[in-house]
Amino acid sequence: MLWWLELLAQYATATGLAVCCIFVFWAFSLAFGSTYMKLLSVLLAAMLLLIAGFPHGVDFALGKHLVPGDTNALRLFLADALGVISAVMVASFFFSPERLLDEA
Repeated sequence: MLWWLELLAQYATATGLAVCCIFVFWAFSLAFGSTYMKLLSVLLAAMLLLIAGFPHGVDFALGKHLVPGDTNALRLFLADALGVISAVMVASFFFSPERLLDEA
């Protein structure tokens, strides 16, 4: 597989998973209101970190597949992280902090 196609696929996968997690968070926050908002926020943050860091971030940190001159693990880790970051940035455009103040 071409290296840029592999990066694009990894970026799209991480972005899609992050968007699904954010939608599930919004659905549960609408269903349960502000009662479980802190717990749901912690779970969302944990899921986004898992999407961004596993498995390529762990491979890069442990240096398992890192051979001098081979930066494939780093590139895949960056694609995962950038996918999650871009999903959070897009979701932040649709998030209204005033809604939380109204519910409190």
